[in-house]
Amino acid sequence: MRAAAQDKEFARTGLVALAVATVLFSLSVGVALYRAKEQLQLETMSQRVSVWFSSQALVELHRLQSALHLGDPERPRDWRERVQERHEILLSRLKLLTETNEETSDALHRQADRVHEMIRAVEALDPDIAAFDPADRALAARIAAALGRVDDDLVRLNLLLHHERADLLTRARENGQQLTVILGLCLLGLMVSVGLLIALLRRGEQRAVQAEETLRGLVDALPVAVVAFDGAGGLLLANGAARDLYKLDGGGAPRGPFDGGAPSWLHADAVATQASGRPLPPEEREVVDADGRRRSLVVAAAPVLTTRVGVERVVSVGLDVTDRREADARIRHMALHDALTGLPNRRFLIERLKEALEARDARSLVAVHCLNLARFRTVNDSLGHGAGDALLLEAAARIGGVLRPGDTLARLGGDEFAVVQPGLVGKAEAEAAAARLVQALAAPFRLAGCTVHSAASVGTALAPLHGLGPETLLQRAGIALDRAKEKGGGGVEMFSAEQEAWLVDRQRLEEDLRAALATRAFALHYQPKFRLRDGVVTGCEALIRWRHPERGWVPPSDFVPVAEEAGLIHDLTRFVLHEATGQSTRWSAAGLALPVAVNLSATHFATGQVLPLIREAIGATRADPSLLEAEVTEGVFLEEAENAIACFEELRRMGMRLALDDFGIGYSSLGYLRDLRFDAIKLDRGFVAGVAEPGPSREIVDAVVRLAHGLSARVVAEGVETEAQLVALRDLGCDDVQGFLLGRPLPPAELTEMLRAA
Repeated sequence: MRAAAQDKEFARTGLVALAVATVLFSLSVGVALYRAKEQLQLETMSQRVSVWFSSQALVELHRLQSALHLGDPERPRDWRERVQERHEILLSRLKLLTETNEETSDALHRQADRVHEMIRAVEALDPDIAAFDPADRALAARIAAALGRVDDDLVRLNLLLHHERADLLTRARENGQQLTVILGLCLLGLMVSVGLLIALLRRGEQRAVQAEETLRGLVDALPVAVVAFDGAGGLLLANGAARDLYKLDGGGAPRGPFDGGAPSWLHADAVATQASGRPLPPEEREVVDADGRRRSLVVAAAPVLTTRVGVERVVSVGLDVTDRREADARIRHMALHDALTGLPNRRFLIERLKEALEARDARSLVAVHCLNLARFRTVNDSLGHGAGDALLLEAAARIGGVLRPGDTLARLGGDEFAVVQPGLVGKAEAEAAAARLVQALAAPFRLAGCTVHSAASVGTALAPLHGLGPETLLQRAGIALDRAKEKGGGGVEMFSAEQEAWLVDRQRLEEDLRAALATRAFALHYQPKFRLRDGVVTGCEALIRWRHPERGWVPPSDFVPVAEEAGLIHDLTRFVLHEATGQSTRWSAAGLALPVAVNLSATHFATGQVLPLIREAIGATRADPSLLEAEVTEGVFLEEAENAIACFEELRRMGMRLALDDFGIGYSSLGYLRDLRFDAIKLDRGFVAGVAEPGPSREIVDAVVRLAHGLSARVVAEGVETEAQLVALRDLGCDDVQGFLLGRPLPPAELTEMLRAA
């Protein structure tokens, strides 16, 4: 009686435990299936070809634009045919964007009208392309203008598609990580359920049959392949997923080895488990399912019923991880590619560079070019990050348009790109490729309704001339790039040992500059300005000075560019403004009302910090704004015209004076002289140097003086060093002068003494 009651209690407990395990497993499988479906949808959407088509269309557009301008005048026929060919290819790429299927981007569906407008615009060029004549500049200009409008629309579309893809990839990565955990729990739950089933089978034939019938329906509905074997290796149970994946019959009486195309390893695993009495570790297998699709499974086999005689039951569980493996492949792709541009990243570039170096023969070279876009930070700060992304995408398309099929373009981060070119025959070929890269990025970009100039600097290193290691070559190309940037945008530099020494010195200078800022180891000297007609001091210009403990006096031309590149210019400018306004206050208190001029660069306007810095300095020192003057160069108006004009108008409302520095050597435009009134226009020392002799310099100075006086502005001549220059400037009507002839930059105390003695 007691044994019967125990059996009944055990059966009841076992059935409850089995029911709970089955419910939990079913729930986990349901969640896993839902997340797997969501994962598949996300990954499918992230791999839509629309973004690839749009990027290819952008590349072909830039190739057509290049073909219009980079032909051979000696062979006009070939030039015309190349333009026509590029036009046809561009049209075909645009039409690919109109093909709608399940892989079409949602964003592209919404932009269908814009795509059709671009196609119509390119088709409308057919007559002009057919009649293209390299000598007909008007025709070429008309074609270029039409392509420019298409370029604007295509860049915006491409940016939209890239952002959509980046968002989907991020969501897919997060969902995939969660799916891995859920699938692991499913496998564990299944093994528990099957173990309980086998335990019940041991409690008696009648209960075993009842339990088996109960669980067969549940197990058969599971999406995980479950196969049970008897001690002789015969088939006891195969659920629906197993029948589909392994091409099995429905199971039932033991039948020995399988037929009908079942994988041989399935029976072999069962025999091995039965012989060893120990579970086989999970192993990845491949099968071709009933529909002919190749699937990846993680399979585990374990004995679940063991007697004194041996193993009587073996269960094999196969978890279909095909979608997960495909997701892993996509994630690996994401790990090797830039999310915004889709280009290889630094890690992938290193792999390609290793391959190129290993495949190089003794007579060929491998070139590594590092590129940097000028004014990228300015675009981000003034036009927004969307415009910055658009600049990167269009730059990538332009670069890709001038590369060979075997070259690799990568984005290293920020505004820096790199190109690997294998199989070059000489140094001259690498130099020509670098020049093409600069030329491709020299044309203005149209971003957010604004025209932006963003020239590129390129640094090049060659294997084996400059090293054979991938990291070494990239580092040395980067060193050459730094040197090219130091010389100004649009430059090309080949690596040399001298550059490496220069970079080390520059890095030390940056470290010392940071330390000097922390200890306020700078000082301001003030160069007086003299009125020409009577020699009276009318003001002074604040000039920063740095006396390095080892280098001695370091010129501002050496450390100010380093401060800008290292992000230290903000702190340096704050120091200058506080010192200059404080000195102005001290002079005023001493009865010396001397105007003080401070130089402001384009960087200050681009970051929007001009007004806050000046207000902060004036508030802290209680300086009189009417005794302060802001000096800017023409470059401010080229890069940040709207911001500069708005800031200047506010400074004028505050009472400050405005001066245009180095007039005539930049990108001169009379437009900003019309839109904004300056109190002074400063002649660059390059014109002053030749003003004493008849010639162009004297004529330019004469013209500038007349122009400035017509605008009610004073003319200040910089760099006056001889009496002859002084006389000539007086004869031409110049108002004020500054230079070593009359007064060098002086510390505040010495200038104060000079003013009191005057």
